[in-house]
Amino acid sequence: MADNIDRRVTLDELAAIARLSSFHFARAFTRTLGMPPHRYQQKLRLDRACELLATTDMRVIDIALAVGYERPQALARVFSRVHGMAPSQWRRHRCSS
Repeated sequence: MADNIDRRVTLDELAAIARLSSFHFARAFTRTLGMPPHRYQQKLRLDRACELLATTDMRVIDIALAVGYERPQALARVFSRVHGMAPSQWRRHRCSS
C-alpha cells in the first residue's frame, strides 16, 4: 500500500495478493493492524502529506495529488478531521514552532 500511495488500492487487489477472499482478508488485516485497510491507506496518505507539508514548499494541491487525492478539498476534509486544522494551517503552525 505504501508503494502505491498515489492511487486507490482496492480490497480485492489486496485480497488477491494474499490469496484470501475479500472478507477474510479484511478481517485478518483489521485484527493484525487494528484498523480496516481503507483507514490504513488513509493513514499512510496523511502521514506522507504531513511529511511533504513539513519538508517541502509544495502547494497543497500538489501534495493532495501526490498522496492520491483527486482534489485538494478531499485532502483538506480528511486532514481537518484527523488533525483539527487545514493542511495549510498545519504547515504554518508546524513551521512556526
